[in-house]
Amino acid sequence: MGTTTTIATIATQKINDAVTKLDLESYDSCKIWLEGYNSPSTKSVYKVHLTLFCKYYNIDPDSLIHLKPDQIKTMVINYIIYLKKNAKQSVGKAKRGEISVNSVRDYLAGLQSFFDFNEIMLNWKKIVKYCPEKVTNNLRAYTREEIAKLLSEADLRDRCLILLMSSTGIRAGAIKDLRIKHLKRLQESNNNICILSIYPQSKDHRYNALLTPECMATLDEYFEFRKRQHEKITGESYIIRDKFAAFSNTTNRARPLRGQTINKQMKFLLRKAGLPYEQLQPDHSLRKFFNTALMNSDVAHSFKELLMGHSVKLDDVYYDKDNELSKQKLIVEYMKAVDALTINEEYRLKKKIVEYEDKVKDVPKIEQLESHLANKIIEQDAIRNQLERLQIEKQKETQTIQQKHEQDMKTMREEMENQFQKILAKIDTAKLT
Repeated sequence: MGTTTTIATIATQKINDAVTKLDLESYDSCKIWLEGYNSPSTKSVYKVHLTLFCKYYNIDPDSLIHLKPDQIKTMVINYIIYLKKNAKQSVGKAKRGEISVNSVRDYLAGLQSFFDFNEIMLNWKKIVKYCPEKVTNNLRAYTREEIAKLLSEADLRDRCLILLMSSTGIRAGAIKDLRIKHLKRLQESNNNICILSIYPQSKDHRYNALLTPECMATLDEYFEFRKRQHEKITGESYIIRDKFAAFSNTTNRARPLRGQTINKQMKFLLRKAGLPYEQLQPDHSLRKFFNTALMNSDVAHSFKELLMGHSVKLDDVYYDKDNELSKQKLIVEYMKAVDALTINEEYRLKKKIVEYEDKVKDVPKIEQLESHLANKIIEQDAIRNQLERLQIEKQKETQTIQQKHEQDMKTMREEMENQFQKILAKIDTAKLT
């Protein structure tokens, strides 16, 4: 049942080597199965899963599918038990010759796909119960300082790679499909923010990502460098391409970067920068950095998920991500995290200068407002003074009327007293006579 080559050793070999030794596409049971996958990475990984299984049992795929389902089920369970016994139980990365305990379940993905396609129905819910429980690992996100160290060791192209992954959270495997036509500059933005379509050809997985001004400036520098090397840059040109020598016959025969190439280069830079390899996934930790920066910048959860290219359940169906208002909202949320995603202090300073210049531009408006306010104050003072004068005049007029009234009353009292005295005098005269 065993094989001269252990699973642990095979697992660490290059994918192409493993597949070459057992050319799956030469078997009838695999030809159409593999054609069902458009993603080269998925196809490649699934080929490795089946290759490892077949090598363990020293059997070819065509012979495998002719076994009884119960027999295949027993083989799969025993395979899981073997992997589990040989898997590294502690946290951290599996070293050469080791299998991570957290990866055992992943080794079944290609098997399940192969058996399902060939209509061999197995109870996978029951089978996966034999898989070991996953353990927490100590792999973490890069810090800004660590990314700065990577950038200091990288050349121009690799700086573009690092900043592209850290400012968008893009998966390394998605970079190969990106062309310059998928990159759109936001003309209305003064911050040099750009929008990039990820998985542009996919109906279900396409999403919009945003680039920091720092990343875009580095890409512009990279594009200019390629032009100086006489590469003809068009909308169809790859955003990141393979390295080439000036005036070589490959100058205008660009090839895209595969995920494996990127991972290998990031491993080289990580070690060159003296960073803790046991704690960091060379490229995927940049995606963790991006997610962490968005969360710590209070980006709304739904928009964080959209920027990560994750599913937002029913919103995938009912939310129009390409609507202009939706894009504007995405930009507003992304702007919350731009500072956290900017690595070089120079660009953070430039951002502050732009903000200051925007404030300076508003100074004439402020002065105009202050002048308008001063005029309003003067008008209010004039109205208040006029009211005070009217009140004083009214008060004087009231006093005059009151004084005249009192004088008239006094005159009337005097006249009445005089008349009364005259009447009394006439009465006294009449008594005497």
